[in-house]
Order: sequence, then structure tokens, then C-alpha cells
Amino acid sequence: MTIAHISDLHFGRIADSGVVEALLDEINAAGIDLVAVSGDLTQRARPAEYRAARNLLDALGPPTLVVAGNHDVYPWWRPLKRLRTPLERYRQFITEDLAPTFEAGGVAALGLTSAYGPSIKGGRIGPADRAAMRAFFSGTGDDRFKVLVVHHQLHPTAIGPISPHPVARQAQQTLAVAGEVGIDLILCGHLHISAIQPLEIIPGTPRIVVASAGTATSNRWREPTGPINFYNVVSVEPEAFSVEERRYVPDEGRFVRDGVTRFDHAG
Repeated sequence: MTIAHISDLHFGRIADSGVVEALLDEINAAGIDLVAVSGDLTQRARPAEYRAARNLLDALGPPTLVVAGNHDVYPWWRPLKRLRTPLERYRQFITEDLAPTFEAGGVAALGLTSAYGPSIKGGRIGPADRAAMRAFFSGTGDDRFKVLVVHHQLHPTAIGPISPHPVARQAQQTLAVAGEVGIDLILCGHLHISAIQPLEIIPGTPRIVVASAGTATSNRWREPTGPINFYNVVSVEPEAFSVEERRYVPDEGRFVRDGVTRFDHAG
């Protein structure tokens, strides 16, 4: 089972004329089983940006699981819309489902929407979201490889927190539930850096791996990775799983392997 994890596309701030096509070509040719998109499809939630994002999703061959990011809500200069119907355009162009699921090939994946109107950058995972986690993952069976997809970070990255981007509100409670229901992997974005980190959420229980993807297609790069676009490929095997970081090379117009981190299954 193979999952492509792309994040922070930011249509409206595309980095290179060929990066979107290169991403599509590679994913569609790689035998990917699922594309997980962890938010910020747009830069300012404009209709043209959403149409471009919709075109990319429609051009992908594998099934997709998509969640919204903070840039996908109405921008700050539309305060009433942002507060009352923050994800109206996301629902119109992308999906009405704010807690999408996927089950196939021994994998069970759930996406949660951490973006909400009152915050500019921050995220939140509320009690209803944690109830959805319990309901979905508790019903999937202990033998499934369990994946949570969310835009905002739930834990500071391995290279340290990047101010002023705190973790999502109620992150600690959400990680506790993730440990309870046996989540193996959390896929997230938001920071525009590529980082992979195993966490022991509850002492004495199996660890959870957090894989943060860099910005796949935009020029909103952030140190320490610099002007580089990334996405991840997760390969799930019977005894282990791996997260491969793939880096875009503008001069070659393609993505190349930047590193692979392998983990034995927890338990």
C-alpha cells in the first residue's frame, strides 16, 4: 500500500511553471493507492485558486483524501464570511466532507479539518473531531495501519517549533486520543518543512510517527529547507513502513529522492 502525501499547494503562489505538472506526472505513474492532501490548497481562498486546485485533484489518478488548511478559509478582509461560513468556497470547489475516510489494502485513514475562522494561522481539533477519531478507528480493527491526516501540527517538529506557528489548540488531548485508538502515522503540513518524528504519546504504549510535508508546489518556502518543494511517499509493508521525502529539482523538472526513513510496525 502506497500513499502520496502532498501539502501546502498554495495555488496563487506557485513556485515554478513545471512543478505542478511534474507532481501530477510522478504520482500518476508511481502506482500510488491514495493521495493524502493535508491542506492549504489555496493562498487566499479565491475562486480562481480553488479552480486550479480542483483541476489538480481531478487530474490525479488515485483516490484522494483532502482536508482544509487555514489559507482555505475566507481571508481576513472578509471578516463576516470568515466567521460565519469560513469554508464556504472549500465546500463548493473541493468537498462537503470535512472528515473524509479511506479504507483499503489494510490501511484506515481519517482526515480532520483543523482550520477555522477566528484564527489567522492557528488550528483547532475540537471534541467532536476527537469523537470522530474514536468512532472511526475503534471500528477498523487492530490489524489496520491507521493514519490521521490534518493540516496543523499537533506537536513541535523534530527541528524545533517555528514561531509564530504554535501547535493546534487542544493538540495534547488529540494526541492522547491518537494514542488510545492506536494511530500509527499522522500526516500534516502547515510549517512548509519536511520533518519525520516518532513520538511516544503515552508512556509504555506504541509510538506514533508524525510526518510533516513541505510545500509541494508553492514559493512560500521556509528555512531551514530553503527554496525547495517536497512531498512524501509512504509505503506500508507487512512488517514495516517507510516515509520517503521527494524533492523537486527545477533545472531537471522532476522530483528526486531526498531521503527515506523506515519504521518497524509498533506493538
